[in-house]
Amino acid sequence: MSARFRRMAARLWPASLFGRLAIILFSGLVAAHVLAFVLIALDRLAIEDELGNKFAAVDVADAVAILDYVAPEERPAWLDRISRLNWRYALGDEGEIEPQPSSRRLQRNITRLRAALGPDHDANFVYFDPPAQLRRGIRIHLKDGSPLTLEIFPPREIVSLWLPAALAVQLCIIAFFVWVAVRLATQPLARLERAANGLGSDLRGEPLPEDGPQEVARAATAFNAMQRRIAEQVAERIQILAAISHDLQTPITRMRLRADFLGDSDAKEKLQGDLQEMQTLVKQGLALAREYDDIAPPSAAHVAVEASREP
Repeated sequence: MSARFRRMAARLWPASLFGRLAIILFSGLVAAHVLAFVLIALDRLAIEDELGNKFAAVDVADAVAILDYVAPEERPAWLDRISRLNWRYALGDEGEIEPQPSSRRLQRNITRLRAALGPDHDANFVYFDPPAQLRRGIRIHLKDGSPLTLEIFPPREIVSLWLPAALAVQLCIIAFFVWVAVRLATQPLARLERAANGLGSDLRGEPLPEDGPQEVARAATAFNAMQRRIAEQVAERIQILAAISHDLQTPITRMRLRADFLGDSDAKEKLQGDLQEMQTLVKQGLALAREYDDIAPPSAAHVAVEASREP
């Protein structure tokens, strides 16, 4: 496979799972449908060919019996009556005899005809254009020895007008059901994507419904369990942060009181600035704990946050 062909296939191959599944399913169903249609058509043609050859042998034997029965001068008037759509009779020995049929099918047909005619008649294939051998016929001798030539016309392949319309309707039905099947198969993925995108920083997204096919239900259950585990882990960390922030308030308060008794005004000012920054960080930690306080059941962190709210 050349690199150019791979690039072209990559451009034509859809990027979405919906498009890929639709192409695969539609192509497979169309291929199976066409294969079944071809097999049925070939089987029907084989049956029609076998039955047609048997009917033709009996019909030719009946026609020869009629020509044997009537007087020689009346035979030309009967030729049009006994002729058919695919073969025509003529009195005379036109064409060149083929000594041996070229295929088993032709051998079976001439053997069947000879058996229908009986031992009083012979039958051999002839060609009306020996070099090309495109026009075939059969030469038969009547009981009085008169030659009779049967010119065979190639069968005309006739396709019903409703067949292309029926195939188009069938392809449309296949395409519709493929679209429905792929839509149903990819819809849970789209729902899972929306749920993942809707899961904000507060972890308050609605859980997915755990229904539908087994694979979809298991995926929804796993997603809900993942969401709960993440919420529990975040709550645990927020609990630790709230506890530490709350516990730091007492030593910061003591350090601020001790700083007030320092004589050095420059050192006192710097220490009070550092303590103010620490107090700010503690307040931010407590504010963050209050923001995430409702993602988990009440715990020690919640109690600590409530205590931090007291004046």
